Order: sequence, then C-alpha cells, then structure tokens
Amino acid sequence: MISILRPLLTLLLGASLSIPSLAQSFVFASPNTREHMSDEAALASQGSFEQQNFLAVARFLAARLCQAPKVESSLGLDGPGSENSALVTGCRSGEGTYLGVLLGRYAHQKWVLIFTPAPGGTERLFVLTLPSAGVDAVLANMRKLGLSEGTVIAQGRETVVYLWVKNASQDQAIRALAEANHGAIEETRGTGMLIGSDDRAQAQSVFDRRIFSYERVHHLAYSAQLWSKKLRDMGLSGATPTSKTPSSPAKTTPTGHGAPNGRPSAP
Repeated sequence: MISILRPLLTLLLGASLSIPSLAQSFVFASPNTREHMSDEAALASQGSFEQQNFLAVARFLAARLCQAPKVESSLGLDGPGSENSALVTGCRSGEGTYLGVLLGRYAHQKWVLIFTPAPGGTERLFVLTLPSAGVDAVLANMRKLGLSEGTVIAQGRETVVYLWVKNASQDQAIRALAEANHGAIEETRGTGMLIGSDDRAQAQSVFDRRIFSYERVHHLAYSAQLWSKKLRDMGLSGATPTSKTPSSPAKTTPTGHGAPNGRPSAP
C-alpha cells in the first residue's frame, strides 16, 4: 500500500514550469507492502535493503527515461502510520507515468501517484520547506493539525513536506503547519493521477496494461528487466549504475506484456 498515493496529499515543486508540454511530473511510489507501519518502523526502513534497492532501481530507470531525474528517499504519512517511499522528479508527463507504473509493478504496489503541473489545474500541490524541524516533530505537528496524509523528506537541516489537495478544506491547517515551523510555502496548480487498485492483484493488471500500451507505441521494453537479477540485486553495495546504455535490450519491440512469463504473483 502506498500512502502518498491516496486521494489527499503528496507532492510537487516546479511552479516555474508554465508551459504544459514541458511540465515535469512528480512520481510517488513505495516498495512497502506491509500494512499499518509505525513511524519508527518506517524511519528504520529507510536504511533497509528494500528501500535501497527500490531507490537504485528508480535511479536506473529514471536515468534512461527522463531528462534531469532526481530520486529522493521519503516517508509517506498514512493516517496513524507511515511507510518508506520515494519521490522522482525531472520527468515529463508521459515518461513519468511510464516510470511510475514500472515502479508500481516492480514493487507489487496498489497505487502510484503522478502529479503534473498545469496552470489551469483544479488541484493543487503544496510544498512546505520547514527549517530546523526534525521529521519526528513534523509528523507530530501534521497529525495534531489533522493532516493525516502526505510525503515528508529530510533535506539536510530542513524538512520538506508535500501535500496534494483537491479542495480548500485543508488550506488553513497547511498554512498553520508552515507558520508553526517558520516555513515557506509553494503552491502549484495541476492534476494528480492515481493509478492502480485497492486490490493488489488487480493493480498489477492495471500496471501491465499501461506498460504494454506505452511500450508498444514508444518501442521500449524496460518491463522485461523488472524480474532480472541485475535489478533485484541493485543497492546491495550502495552503488547505482549511471550509464545510459542498458546491459540488456530496452529499445526493442515488446513481446506479450513486456515482461517474461512466470513473473512473481502479487503478495
């Protein structure tokens, strides 16, 4: 389950991207499949192989699909609990969506979220930069203010909070969070797209259809690498490949649904 993808909060930056065709998407995904994790468990999972592998795979794929990708480790707030997650920026809309569903399929997720800035968008993405505020304190303040879902990233001495909202019902609480921590607020209009299903097995079918459709049109087949030893072992040494040249074919005509037979069943 991916908290950051639930209808009510998550990310964005890129307010300067005013031309829709050049708008950079924000991709939220998580490797976590456990239910009801505590904040302590989610924070501890930041250093787990599960998280390091997911970040490494995200960097590997994003480097081949996006113009200026950036992958960050994040914490997804989900009501009383949290989960380890990731944020990818620097991808155009189509590439970002493809990357998002690849990551969702790789980690057997229920949902992924892609937010794309658009001047006429009816939804908004708040980005709060809170100086000298620790993650634990920020999580406590968010819950105290009724902000039960969001994405939190520790960046040096600052904590950055991403909140996706569909209406104005939480505006006051968001501004109160920023003021309480002497933080700055960025607000961007756009559209958030949740892809997946509450049923984990059904979500894999949703991801497969989207992957197959994109790969057929763009003559890509990165999905064929999702179950490879190469990707499954990434992150073991903490090193992430940076070469733009994949070791196995990527720009080929996909076969079937772009992934080998015998793929792991959803947990």
